[in-house]
Amino acid sequence: MKKSLLMVLALSFTLAGCGGSNSNSNTTNTSTDNTATNSTATNANASTNANTSTDAAANTTKTADDTAANQPAATDEVVTIKYATWGDKAENGAEMKRIKAFEAVHPNIKVEIDKSMDWPWDEKLAAAAAADKLPDVTWLFNVPLAVGSGWLEDLTPYLAQDPDFSPDKIYGSLAKTGEYNGKQYALPHGLYSWAIYINKDLLAKANIPEPQANWTLSDLEDISKKLTNYNEHQFGIDGAAGMGDVLIPNFNTALGASTWDGTQYNYTDPAWAEATNWANNFGYKDKSSLQSYKKEERDKWYGKDISGFNIGKVGMVYDATWSLTWYKQNLKFNWDILPVPGVNGQKAGLVTDYAGVTKSSKHKKEAVEFLKWMTYSKDGWLARIKDETPLATMPLVNDPDVWNAWLNQDFVTPGIKEIVKAIPNGVLETFKYQPGFADFTSKVKDKYNEKFQKGEARPEDVAAELQEKSMEYYNNAMKKIDEATK
Repeated sequence: MKKSLLMVLALSFTLAGCGGSNSNSNTTNTSTDNTATNSTATNANASTNANTSTDAAANTTKTADDTAANQPAATDEVVTIKYATWGDKAENGAEMKRIKAFEAVHPNIKVEIDKSMDWPWDEKLAAAAAADKLPDVTWLFNVPLAVGSGWLEDLTPYLAQDPDFSPDKIYGSLAKTGEYNGKQYALPHGLYSWAIYINKDLLAKANIPEPQANWTLSDLEDISKKLTNYNEHQFGIDGAAGMGDVLIPNFNTALGASTWDGTQYNYTDPAWAEATNWANNFGYKDKSSLQSYKKEERDKWYGKDISGFNIGKVGMVYDATWSLTWYKQNLKFNWDILPVPGVNGQKAGLVTDYAGVTKSSKHKKEAVEFLKWMTYSKDGWLARIKDETPLATMPLVNDPDVWNAWLNQDFVTPGIKEIVKAIPNGVLETFKYQPGFADFTSKVKDKYNEKFQKGEARPEDVAAELQEKSMEYYNNAMKKIDEATK
């Protein structure tokens, strides 16, 4: 199965206001080439995809799998569906706001949060499935596991009947990552980017010009060193040791996240070792990196488990855009955000969160309607932006009203607009959607992290093993998915 980031982005309305190109962007059919094409080619591809989707939909509706989708529409009878989320479930939290907005538009559908679902997420889902107590709609930490286990409903026939679901209205490429063997089992409900947050006040105090969006790793290293003053316990960066996987496509732009190129992993490619070595050497050994100091020292300087960046003692931190809301509400200094630096090129590292409808749901039509509200409904996104402000997730629909509403939130800085401009050339993190990758990571790859840090092993020495094991886990997971999706 080929998985790739095929961004069909109609963002001209957004990027024109950010100083970006007016042309739409698209990437090729594998992660090996994510360069943007011109607007003519993009529109042609979008048209082709739309026609293909229409043909596929026509064929799909003739199959036996579409029985539920062809059932009569829900009546005025009130139906209650259960919803599993690891989001903010407080009474005035984001999840309850989302539910209330949905219920106001769908008075016959009540949504109840399934409070039995919690971490560890996959284990709790498995236990609920074994007890025949799966929620109707659930967030998914490991989509391939849920698909291979037979927990999820095939959404294809439902989506085929919905005119709002088409490549020119949603990120068709991101939807593709929830598709297995031609059937849609999950949809993304959140889109984020890895990034570097900067303390503008510390930069100004040190007379260091703010870096530009197209900066490099060398720029980051130079700024980090200039910001460091050990006597004042001020350091350049925190979190750099975690940048390894995200940097791989920046060392070799022919690769996607985690070395995936659209058909296979490439751990024997030098880019993986280079990215891993940089993250370990700079993150854990350079004295301008806070991670090079023991936790006991950091706790003594700043207080137990207190972030040096959050209190203004560290100039930069590697984090993701899902932290925008927290930073907006809590930081007491001037800050901004920049894309991850480039090396031989620059590609944004993107992350998605997914949700699906369970096969055991007795109210599938209503469950799909709620899933739509979270994923590709224009009304749903406008409500989320209004009610959940500041909404950190970037929208998942290509609609000017939605994007303008999101960009007009008061926390959207110039740097955030640079992040948006980087999306079309981005690569999507594989952990949540790539078959077998989560197990490969936890059971094989992660065991080397501490050895790399301590110098007890080199990435070059284990690259061949990781190459073999990564494909072994992928193929084994695909066998389960093939069986479950027949």
